[in-house]
Amino acid sequence: MIFALFNTLDTKEKISDKEIVERIIATGDKELFNILYERYADKVYRKCLLLTKDRETSKDLAHDILIKVFLNLSKLKKITNFSLWVHSITYNHCIDYLRLKQKVKYEDFEEQAFENVSEEDIEREQQELKELQLSELEAVFAELNEEEKLILLMRYQDGLSIKDIAHTLRIGESAVKMRLKRSRDHLAELLKKYRNR
Repeated sequence: MIFALFNTLDTKEKISDKEIVERIIATGDKELFNILYERYADKVYRKCLLLTKDRETSKDLAHDILIKVFLNLSKLKKITNFSLWVHSITYNHCIDYLRLKQKVKYEDFEEQAFENVSEEDIEREQQELKELQLSELEAVFAELNEEEKLILLMRYQDGLSIKDIAHTLRIGESAVKMRLKRSRDHLAELLKKYRNR
């Protein structure tokens, strides 16, 4: 039974993820995970669906991811951003699934040319993307390949830093910058074609 602190829906909403995780780690109370499950199940499922385009597969992946989150809670030594940690596990799990299905292939690219791309340049381009019409963006996003969708979602939807993306994808930061640039360029090209129809 979840203790009195969590007995009303109103109170549940006010308790931070960090507090819940700390209590789960301290007490081992597995019931508390239900609160986190309610908060994240739909978000994780939608992220999986964006990446796999398959409802049943996404349900299975989301279930596996949330089990993985629960099983790894005790490994969290410093709880700074639980949401980011869940997103990272979600992306890693989906990437592993897509790699297994051979839908995502990260080739080795020449990265040196992208080492001088600054975080400010990327922030400016992020702002430009935000200013695009949502209807236009949705129309062309489906035409991007899986790798492009993945890295753009990580950066612009979830706001992951270059360092966080590099860690999640297990690649260098210059490779992240290069792939972001290529993905944005392809998106811009698709948008131009869309607008000229």
